[in-house]
Amino acid sequence: MFRALIRRPDVRLFFSISVLFFICIHSIDAFLAPMLINDGMQPEIVGLIMGASGLATLFVRFPIGILSDVVKSRKIFIQLSLLLPLVTWPIAWLEPTPVTLYIAKAADGITAATWVLYNILFIRYFDRKEAPAAVALLALAGPVGVFLGNCVGGALIHFFNQSAGYFVSSVSALLALILTTRIKDVHDAARAPTLNACIVSAKRQLADPSVWLIGLLATLIILVPFATRDTLTPIYAQQLGGKAGILTLLSNIHLIFYALAIALCSSVFYNRLGLVNTALIAIVLQIISSVAIPFTSNLYAIYLWQAMAGFSFGAAFAVLMSLSVVNTVEDEQSTRMGLFQTIYSCGMFVGPVLMGVMLQHVNLSSGYLVIGALSVVSLIITPLAARSVQQRRIPKVNTGGTALSTARE
Repeated sequence: MFRALIRRPDVRLFFSISVLFFICIHSIDAFLAPMLINDGMQPEIVGLIMGASGLATLFVRFPIGILSDVVKSRKIFIQLSLLLPLVTWPIAWLEPTPVTLYIAKAADGITAATWVLYNILFIRYFDRKEAPAAVALLALAGPVGVFLGNCVGGALIHFFNQSAGYFVSSVSALLALILTTRIKDVHDAARAPTLNACIVSAKRQLADPSVWLIGLLATLIILVPFATRDTLTPIYAQQLGGKAGILTLLSNIHLIFYALAIALCSSVFYNRLGLVNTALIAIVLQIISSVAIPFTSNLYAIYLWQAMAGFSFGAAFAVLMSLSVVNTVEDEQSTRMGLFQTIYSCGMFVGPVLMGVMLQHVNLSSGYLVIGALSVVSLIITPLAARSVQQRRIPKVNTGGTALSTARE
């Protein structure tokens, strides 16, 4: 099925745009924190900058999903979001102050918030029977894009200077923007929700405690890589003598094992262990890898812990993505997923900021220990969150909007 899909020109075009999208929003992440610390910036400020993308995503992801449905266009939101890093990163290069860097990272976050629109638009290119394969194919754009972004950014920083890495985001955004002029904004007008319908759906999801509990758990889980992989670990590796190539390798190891875990979840782990057990084992591994790194002074051993961190995060987060839409009617899955993603964006902001505070006022090792402690909390919450989602009662609605029955899984 993959081979048949990739032969289609429109699929190759959209996949290329998606790869450029991930290069745009992640190419600088593996290098920015140690670069800024090395330039003498205060760790608290670095934490705020690294968390800016998560904070921006937190505020715009849910509204963008609703507005794109009402406006009946997703392409225009994708294009507008790509303009932001195209403009802000050259400004940060010209005047690299905390304010300009914060704005540039916030621009990355706003751009990142449109990823759900890529998924929805891409699926509309296919028949219903082709949709699962299409989603799986598009999911590959993330690992491919981040890997390429790390490699290109690392090479530029190594062979030129650290500020050269700022342009990877802008160039990839420009290329993606040019290519988006060739994609079709497929929209089913007959099924398009009205503004009132979107508001009613949003209110129903906002009043559902299960989505808040699973979102809180996702916040704790996603906080870990943003605090360690993107903030603490690059700084620690640099303290041990690691250069741009080492930072690139560390980030890519996390990425490779993250992708491997996701691939194994649906084909192996879910069948043999179940959703909850898969998440519990993954979180235990996350605790071990977080606590072990600060007590390791050998870079090769850090590679091992980084691989475990990537694998554990991939497995745990895959479970949460699966649970987020359990017992949800098809018409409300996008709204619920948007709210779920908005909630866990808190972790993308809190993780780096918290680690900046720990670095400023305590030490690097304490940051890892705090992450380990928060992971223990997530281990406790996991069964409760899974139970709340599985016991959730949902209305089944007819065309007139009258609830007919409830379902329980």
